Amino acid sequence: MRIALALGLAAGLLLAGCDTAGQDSAAPAPTTAAPTSAPSLRPTRTPARPRRSPPPVTVDAPCPYADASTVMDIVGQHIARTTVTRTTPYPGCAFYRPNAERAADVAVSVLPTAAAARASAIRLPGADANPVDSVADGGAVAITGDGAVLAVSKDRALVVVRINQRISLEAIELAKLVVAKL
Repeated sequence: MRIALALGLAAGLLLAGCDTAGQDSAAPAPTTAAPTSAPSLRPTRTPARPRRSPPPVTVDAPCPYADASTVMDIVGQHIARTTVTRTTPYPGCAFYRPNAERAADVAVSVLPTAAAARASAIRLPGADANPVDSVADGGAVAITGDGAVLAVSKDRALVVVRINQRISLEAIELAKLVVAKL
């Protein structure tokens, strides 16, 4: 008798939760009341907030990829100042002429996959870019109104070189120096 009563009660609960077309289903009524006098003693977890990385810091310092005299020889311009932007895992560098104009800059970032780095290296210089196969895993270079921009990949690393001259050979030479230090 008890088994039949328990089965009947279970079947009734199951049928109460079923929904037929066009009808809203109602939530079954609780069979026991929740205690209202004492709060739960279980500790609650607050979700961890993602940590923001500190903003990059740029300082006057020698570039770890190439010294100022080497860059001066490559781009054919006097270099009066070099800055390093401290980013992880690879820093960025900028080389300035005596009149404070930027002659060249280098940025290195790491992407999730080598395929993503390669795709970015091809896409970044734009649709009018020419392929570059002589540096690392390859990429592209484009002549712009401001000079030249080159992007190449090496495994997951994306190397971007910008120079203030409309000549791609200097950008390629500078990229080779950077890739050799990665």
